[in-house]
Amino acid sequence: MMEPLEREFGWSRAEISLGTSLVSFIGMALATFTGLAIDRLGARIIGILAATLMCAGIGLMSSVGGQLWQWWALWALVGISASAMPTVWVASVSSHFTVGRGLAVAIALSGTGISTSLVPIVAQQMVDSYGWRAAYLGLAAIWAIVVLPLVLLFFRNARRNVASAKGQPAQPAADLPGLTARQGFASAKFYKLALAAFLSMSAGVAIILNLVPVLRSTGLTPTTAASVAGIIGIATITGRIIGGWLMDRISAGVIAALSSAGAAILPLVLLLLPGSVPAAAAGVAIYGLMGGAKVPAVVYLASRHFGQRAFGVLYGAINTTIALGVGLGPLVANMVYDATHSYTPVMWAAVPFVLLAALLYLSLGRYPEFDKQETTV
Repeated sequence: MMEPLEREFGWSRAEISLGTSLVSFIGMALATFTGLAIDRLGARIIGILAATLMCAGIGLMSSVGGQLWQWWALWALVGISASAMPTVWVASVSSHFTVGRGLAVAIALSGTGISTSLVPIVAQQMVDSYGWRAAYLGLAAIWAIVVLPLVLLFFRNARRNVASAKGQPAQPAADLPGLTARQGFASAKFYKLALAAFLSMSAGVAIILNLVPVLRSTGLTPTTAASVAGIIGIATITGRIIGGWLMDRISAGVIAALSSAGAAILPLVLLLLPGSVPAAAAGVAIYGLMGGAKVPAVVYLASRHFGQRAFGVLYGAINTTIALGVGLGPLVANMVYDATHSYTPVMWAAVPFVLLAALLYLSLGRYPEFDKQETTV
């Protein structure tokens, strides 16, 4: 939507991308509180509210006028719903699985890979045929039709399901294995994981959320850039499934480190071979494979190093740093573009970020042994 909005309203790319950055900043501010709400109220209630608000906010973007505050206000609305994601999904999935948790989380998070694959192509077709306003309305309608029935009919938390089946109250969080919130926040591993997630996500998202304009800046046509960008979704799904399967067998810290370091391939390929469609496609595919394994690895590392007792709060806090990175990355990237009319400095800066993140993932060490009180599948 970047170029249509730029043409119609005369807004700069930094002003436009501040909207999506607000999602991350609000998520950063609210993630810990929504994590606490998930621990207290259960994932189902928060999931229903978040999904409904997300679809409404995206749909209302079709009515935005020429005032920037309207654009930013609607993204702020989306940000409130996004503050619960992905914590709300992975909290429920993690509560259902122990032995196969890595693969289960990976499959659940593959939904974003499907979206990343389809949305650029579908949105581009909608924009070309009906305009950007209809595109926002259409995307919101598609998501509402798919997501809301699934959440309403099937989304539950394991300990609440078990308790309900037995006619008992839900198992309190204090009875679950793992660290308390206080113990987690006092752990050096928490800050290593949070910093690694921030560095790897901010560098990657700075490029990925601007992937179509980044690819176009290297010489690709709009249609070719959208098609190449669509590759990342398929690659992400593949990477997540493979990574999830591996996490149940080898250290997720090693997988996260390799995924983070491998993400440097995309900016290097685009810098060294500009305008090459095969090179761009290969770089995007490799990034998707690597990045696909990285996100569930962060979830898995949090669940194994901190346990389930305060998972919502602790992962919500880590998601705060992810939200900060997701918010700052694209905003800074487009500020650099507005000043230099190039994404080249952004791509060079991404390389040391992901390499440092890889070292931090490796430094987490072995998983602690908690009492095995979780429901196993």
